[in-house]
Amino acid sequence: MADTAAAAPVFKKRAKNTNIRKRPATPPPQDSASDSDDYTDDEQGARIKRRKREGVTITGNGPKSEVVTTKYTAFQADRSTNITANDDATKASSWYTDAALAAKDGKVKPDSETVVPEATDGTYQGTAKYSTFIAKNPERKQLGPQKAPTNVRTITVTDFAPDVCKDYKQTGFCGFGDSCKFLHAREDYKQGWQLDKEWEKAGKKDKKPGAANEKGTEGMDDEEKMLMEIPFACIICKESYKNPVVTKCGHYFCEKCAMTRYMKEKKKQCANCGADTQGSFGVAKKLKDLLARKKKREEERAAKEAEEDG
Repeated sequence: MADTAAAAPVFKKRAKNTNIRKRPATPPPQDSASDSDDYTDDEQGARIKRRKREGVTITGNGPKSEVVTTKYTAFQADRSTNITANDDATKASSWYTDAALAAKDGKVKPDSETVVPEATDGTYQGTAKYSTFIAKNPERKQLGPQKAPTNVRTITVTDFAPDVCKDYKQTGFCGFGDSCKFLHAREDYKQGWQLDKEWEKAGKKDKKPGAANEKGTEGMDDEEKMLMEIPFACIICKESYKNPVVTKCGHYFCEKCAMTRYMKEKKKQCANCGADTQGSFGVAKKLKDLLARKKKREEERAAKEAEEDG
């Protein structure tokens, strides 16, 4: 019976490996609130990465350090003070009025005291107790310069460069006539020394006998008077006349400008007065002669002035 019984299994107990290095003790936590990863180096130089986990409390045997916790300061305004409107911008004009200053000095009584006279017992008390029996209008205007309104600010802008009509300045003609909103002026502004020089010339000429009517219209002939009424340049191209032609209504244009306006643009009206030209344009021989004479006279006049200046 004993020989046939199965033997119980026997296991050999494994010996512990004495060469296994023990894990070093965990160092105490540092005083930092950062969630960065911690790194430790073992004896053989291997780098072990350990990640911090939320909710894990680390305890150490070291002394406890006192951590001072600061609370956030919340600012709250004082709402018990009432908001008042300050008129500091207009203080001088609103507070220190003539009536208020006079009442403060005691020289003149305010209107509220002078409207209704006080009852007296008939005893004379001097000029200081005189009363006014005429009610004053509180809305009356003060004498002298009035103060500007405190609720309105005005700005005055002066334009020293007037709008000059371009057509009139370049050609001497404007289709709007007197109803043009721009200034009809053809003069050019000169420097101060030029004005002084012209003033000296005028003073010298005034001393000469008969110099007052030298530039007048009395010595002008009919052709020059008529030329003054004619624009000195073509009102279409705004340049000097080139082969000038005249219409039935007596207005002058360049030949090219007049034909282009009539043939290509199909405009039969005169560019000056708007009358129907009927496609009839004549050669302005008289205008050519007048322009030539005008140019010659201007050259002679310029040479004469140069001699006087020299």
